[in-house]
Amino acid sequence: MSDWKRIPEEFLVPVEPGKGGTIRAFAYRDRGADRRALVYLPRAYEEDPGLRCPTVYLMHGGGGDEEEFFGGIEGKTPLKTLLDRMIDGGRIRPLIVVTPTFCRPADEANGTDPERVRVHAGDAAALTAVFWRELGESLIPAVDGAFRTVADRSARAFGGFSMGAEATWSVLCRGGRFVKYYLPMSGDFWAVSVKGGKDHTAETCDALIDGIRENGLSPDDYRVYAATGTEDIAYEAMRPMVEELLRRAPWFRDAEGGGNLTWRVSPGWHAYDWCWDYIFWGLPEFFPGE
Repeated sequence: MSDWKRIPEEFLVPVEPGKGGTIRAFAYRDRGADRRALVYLPRAYEEDPGLRCPTVYLMHGGGGDEEEFFGGIEGKTPLKTLLDRMIDGGRIRPLIVVTPTFCRPADEANGTDPERVRVHAGDAAALTAVFWRELGESLIPAVDGAFRTVADRSARAFGGFSMGAEATWSVLCRGGRFVKYYLPMSGDFWAVSVKGGKDHTAETCDALIDGIRENGLSPDDYRVYAATGTEDIAYEAMRPMVEELLRRAPWFRDAEGGGNLTWRVSPGWHAYDWCWDYIFWGLPEFFPGE
C-alpha cells in the first residue's frame, strides 16, 4: 500500500555495546523432553531488580527454529536492535521476548522424520496446531518461574510469521486463556485445511470463534494485530479470512472503531524483513510505552 510507513532508520541503528538488552538460551521441559528457546531481556530488567515485564512469545516459520527471529544469541537479525531502540525511545514498555520452536525430534512427533517436521507443511501444521498446549502447560510456567514477568495473561502476547502465524491463530483458538494479545504475520488459520482462510473461509472463521467461545472468552478478552503484504504468498488466504472475521461482530470488530482487531496490509512479500515492520507497528498497540 502506498501509505505504508517503513521503520524510521534510527530504530535500526545498534545501540552502543553494553547499552542494550541481552539474549540468552533458555532450557525447559515439556512432557519429559528437553526443549529450548531464546530469551531477550531488556537493559532495564538487568538494571532494576524490582522490575517485572510483560512477555512476548514469537514463533518462527516453516523450516526455522528457535534461533530464527534473533539470528542466535549473537542477535544477527535486526530484532534485538529494534527492541532496544523501541524500549529506549519509549515506544513500548520494557518487555521480555521469548522465541521457542514447534519442531520436535522424530520420537516426539509421532514417529515423523525430523527433517520433514521442519519443512513439510502437513507435518509442521500438525505441530503448530498443538503448540498451544506446550505453551500453556510448560513454556509459560517455566518462563514465569525463571524471570521477573508479569505472570498474567493480560501481560502476554503471542505472535509468529508464516507457520508461526498459524500457531498464533491456534493459540487464540485453543489456548486463549493463557494469552491476551496476538500478532499473526503473513499466515492464516489451518484448522479446517491448509490455506483454509482462502479455500474454506467461513468454516475457518467458525472454528476460530467456536474455540474462543469454548475457552470462555469474551470479545474484550483478546486483541489481534494481523498483518501481511500485497506481494506476500499468504495474502490470498489471510485477506479473506480477516475480512470475514471483521464481519463476525461481536467476536471481532475493527480496532479503529474501538474493537479488538487491527488489519494492516503492507506492500511487502513473504520474508522476515517485513516482520520487523509488523512488530514495530504492532507491539505498541499491546504494550505502549509509559
